[in-house]
Amino acid sequence: MNKQEIELVKYRDFSDVFNGSFAFMSQELKQLIRVFGLYAGVPVIIAVILNALYLQDAFSVILEMSNSGVEAMPNPVLIFLTIIVSFVAQVFIMGLVPAYLGEYEDKGRDGFTAADVWNRFARHFGAIIGYSIITGLLMFIGFLFLIIPGIYLMVPFTFVLYVKVIEDKDLGDTLSRCFQLVKSRWWATFGIIILAYLIISVVGWLFSIPTLIVAGIEGFTAVSGGEAVDGSSLGIILSTVFAGLGQYILYPVLYIIIAFQYYTLREQKDRSSLMDRISSITEEK
Repeated sequence: MNKQEIELVKYRDFSDVFNGSFAFMSQELKQLIRVFGLYAGVPVIIAVILNALYLQDAFSVILEMSNSGVEAMPNPVLIFLTIIVSFVAQVFIMGLVPAYLGEYEDKGRDGFTAADVWNRFARHFGAIIGYSIITGLLMFIGFLFLIIPGIYLMVPFTFVLYVKVIEDKDLGDTLSRCFQLVKSRWWATFGIIILAYLIISVVGWLFSIPTLIVAGIEGFTAVSGGEAVDGSSLGIILSTVFAGLGQYILYPVLYIIIAFQYYTLREQKDRSSLMDRISSITEEK
C-alpha cells in the first residue's frame, strides 16, 4: 500500500517542521540521491579533496614553523582553489534543494525527473550566485554594526533562494517577500534555524571522529618512536576526505528542514492574505 504523498505547502508547528522534513527525505531518498549524485557530486568531491590537501598543507606549515621557527604560510593557490570550488559546491547544493522542491510542488511525486530539477536549477544559476553574494555582503555589513543587525537579517535572508527558485521573483520582490514571510514569526523561525544547525553540527562532528582517532594513533606512535608527525599519511588524508563528504551529505538535510519552515510561513501568510481578501469581498457585498 502506497503511503500518502507528503504535502509541502502546509502549516506545521515547530516539531512538525522537523518531522515533515525527515518524512519527506525518507519518501524521496532515492530521487534525492540521484539528483545530488548526478549534479552536485563532482564539485563536492573536488571540494572535499582540495580541502583535505589544504588541511594537510596547513598542518605541515604549522609543524615546520614549530620545528624551525621560520614563518611560513600555506600554498596561496591551493587556498584560492579550495575557497572557489567549495563555494561552487555550496551553490549547487543550495540551489538544487529549492529546484527539487519546486518541481515536486508543481508536478507532484514521481511527476518530474532529475533533468527537470537540473533545468530549473540551471535557469536560476546566475541568480543563485548573485543573490548569495548580495545577501552575504548585506549580512556581513550587518554583523559589523554590533552583530544584532546581522543576526536579524540572517533569518529572512535564509529564504532568499527558495523564493527566487520556487516563486521566480526578481531581487527586490525576493527580498521583500522574505521579510513578509518572517514578519511576526521571526523568533520561531530563528529557533528552527538554530536547532537545525545544531543537529547538523553534532551529526557532522561524528564524521570527524575517524580523523581524530587516526591522528591520535599516529601522533602517539610517532612520539613513542621519536619520529615527527607530518600529517601527510594516507590514513589522515582518507579520514579527512570522509569527514568532508559527511559534512556535504548533511547540507541538503539542513536546507530541506529550512525549506519546510519556508512552506509553513508561505501557507500561513498566503492563506491569511487570501482569507482577508475573501472577507473583504464578502463585506462589500
